[in-house]
Amino acid sequence: MKKLLFFGPTNYPQPLNDNLRKKFKYLSEIAKIYVVAFSESEFEGEIDGSNFFLYKKNKFRLINYFKIYLISYFQLPKLVELHNIDVVSFQDPITSFFGIRRLKNKNKNVKIVLESHGDFINTLELEKKLLFPKIYKLLFKKIAKYTIDNADLIRAVSSSTEEQALSFNSKKLVVRFPAWVDFEIFESIAKKREIKEKFRILFIGSVTDRKKPHHIIEAISYLQDVDCELNIVGPTPNSKYLRQLREQIINLNFENKVKIFGNRSREQVLEHYMESNLMILPSVSEGLARVIFESQVTACPVLVTDAPGMQDIVIDEQTGFIFESNNVKDLANKINNIYQNYDHASQIGINAKNFILNNYSSDNFKFSFKKLIDLV
Repeated sequence: MKKLLFFGPTNYPQPLNDNLRKKFKYLSEIAKIYVVAFSESEFEGEIDGSNFFLYKKNKFRLINYFKIYLISYFQLPKLVELHNIDVVSFQDPITSFFGIRRLKNKNKNVKIVLESHGDFINTLELEKKLLFPKIYKLLFKKIAKYTIDNADLIRAVSSSTEEQALSFNSKKLVVRFPAWVDFEIFESIAKKREIKEKFRILFIGSVTDRKKPHHIIEAISYLQDVDCELNIVGPTPNSKYLRQLREQIINLNFENKVKIFGNRSREQVLEHYMESNLMILPSVSEGLARVIFESQVTACPVLVTDAPGMQDIVIDEQTGFIFESNNVKDLANKINNIYQNYDHASQIGINAKNFILNNYSSDNFKFSFKKLIDLV
């Protein structure tokens, strides 16, 4: 059995939640697992057979990036050598730069997998306020060119992330499969959806300009004949954007129609899925959002943009609905059509649930990683 080490800026909860324990339990059936990541406090130890090396995350982004680079340059090679690691899987092409560079010089026999979960060039600019975005983009492109060129294999989560990675090196071997989602906890949710007191719309994801929840707010301002409410759920990393969003709500007198919840527990998120009539994701840039899978497997109809990536699993009028990116009037029309023909939309949600359960599973995720490990 090969030894597989995951390295990335991911922030893990302590104690590890059931969802993550299940993920690594599946992976431990195909490899000996090691994880180097971050948490609210330091932790080193074994959990269900997987070995974790969790470093304390710094609340300041730039300091944390510096810490990631230090760990990847100095600590990672030592762990690779100490535990005789066969494969290192880096989470993204940007934070992996120093780690890949160091491993290529010091641990030449280890194989490198480079994962791409989203748009690694434009996402930071769209989610954070940057002083010099053009400089960041230029730097990121140079870094990504190096890391992709020096990886043994690319793991992409969607067609769009595969295409972006191949734009840097078209000859690279790519294995494509989605991120981990534990579908079993959603399976028991009743399939049939009905409109009760109000038409309940859900946005779930990072509350940023990249995800564009403000487009949903603007769209429902056009819907005079739809008695609806919008629940916005997810982290709020950009304070300026959040302030603008609240101002938009006040200016439209939508204080009783739009609610911003921020981060919610997994159980609370599940309740939102159960209570919603429609989940909307108006992102202009997306890999393959986990929330689409989760919405579909609960049979909640989904409405997404035509941005690349999401259409891997959202087939218009078959497993969901699609509107033109950045077109608020088209979004409003699609919401109205779904509302007016909700029996049809509910059946689309059921189709999506069946599609996901028949084509994606925990076993599929495990076997996809097994294929990846065998190829490097």
